[in-house]
Amino acid sequence: MNWQAHQLLAVANLLICIGIGWACICRLNSPICKRHLLARSRYTLLLAGCAASGLQPLLWGTWPSMADTLFAGCVLAGLAINVARWHQAGVPKRRLGDV
Repeated sequence: MNWQAHQLLAVANLLICIGIGWACICRLNSPICKRHLLARSRYTLLLAGCAASGLQPLLWGTWPSMADTLFAGCVLAGLAINVARWHQAGVPKRRLGDV
């Protein structure tokens, strides 16, 4: 891989990790994460991981590979798939028989 390809991959990885970080910060401000330690720790660890991956060239002087970028894209896609569940998280689920 040449130098321009490494830079392009690093920028793509950074942009994807910024999207993951934005989603994590939004989730950390939600009432669910303010109440539950497990949810808060999950998104905090994901935020730390995406910051380390996105800033990989600055922190460790190594270029992200295609696998790093693909994995970050899959994580972002997984977060995007669950957006519908985030909006329904405040509504308690009830069975028809419960009144």
